[in-house]
Amino acid sequence: MTRAIAALLMLAFLAGFGLRARAIADPTRAARNVLALSLMVVSALALLAFGPSTFTPMLLIVIAVAFGAIGPARFAVTAVVILNVAFLGILITRWRHDDPWFQLFIYGLFQVFALLTTLDRMHAQRISRDLREVNAQLLATRELLAESARDGERLRVSRELHDVAGHRLTALAVNLELLGQEARISRQHEWRLSRALVTELLSDLGSVVANLRRHDGIDVRAALRRIAEAFPVPRIHLDLADPVRVDGTEKAEAIVRAGQEGLTNAVRHANAHNIWLSLAQSARELCLEVRDDGKCPAAHEAGLGLRGMRERVALLGGRVETDTSREGGFRLRVILPTERQP
Repeated sequence: MTRAIAALLMLAFLAGFGLRARAIADPTRAARNVLALSLMVVSALALLAFGPSTFTPMLLIVIAVAFGAIGPARFAVTAVVILNVAFLGILITRWRHDDPWFQLFIYGLFQVFALLTTLDRMHAQRISRDLREVNAQLLATRELLAESARDGERLRVSRELHDVAGHRLTALAVNLELLGQEARISRQHEWRLSRALVTELLSDLGSVVANLRRHDGIDVRAALRRIAEAFPVPRIHLDLADPVRVDGTEKAEAIVRAGQEGLTNAVRHANAHNIWLSLAQSARELCLEVRDDGKCPAAHEAGLGLRGMRERVALLGGRVETDTSREGGFRLRVILPTERQP
């Protein structure tokens, strides 16, 4: 009977360990974490209460690793200390060990080593995540600067072509027309050919300038892709309209920073499995939308990032909307006018 109960307790511990392993891969289930750790702690203490064993105290090391993976460090250390106080009580009352403090010290050393190793690993993971985000921000900023420089160069070239080459070709056409007023010159093939070439050049030049003007604006899609690449999990679905050109560096930066804030909030707070980021442009509006399938708070309270986003967008004549997504998570929409502001 005792062996059967011990076997059931061991199975319960393994079940808790399995739940905890899934919770690590899917940190969106806080209740699963609590259930898994409770199952592991209760079953381990019950096994220890059966009597002296060289195997069952090793379960406390596994539990220490699980506490360290949850964090923060203060919570993990406190939980391990409470767990070992319970173990000390079992050593005294159930095991009746001659030197329970020494026994606790030996097993405690292994737990401390496992806990510190786990905390260090979790800290390294957080640093790595923060570095990826910062690197993505830098790469996105570089993309914006490069695109802004290309946009400025297109504007400069179009103005130069219009102001310099266009004016001189127009002056040449006027002079040719004046020369054509003389009957002797107007009958010459070379004059008619020159006038036709100037007319064609003016038409071609107008088409080139119009094409350059048509591409006026900053393409923010590459910057948004850079930011999305910083988050290996959860899965991010991008839907970026082609072409999308933002008129002005301030608007481009507002769109990119809004996308960055939306993704970061969804990853850190919503505990989502999927995030959808879309960017669309109409004749009047440019709309960025970030939505997820995670947890959506009952009241969409604005933190510092969201308040700063609202202020930035309002200065550009736009608005920020927040509500519940159709997937049950949080949805952020940033709408900016496409017309240039005076």
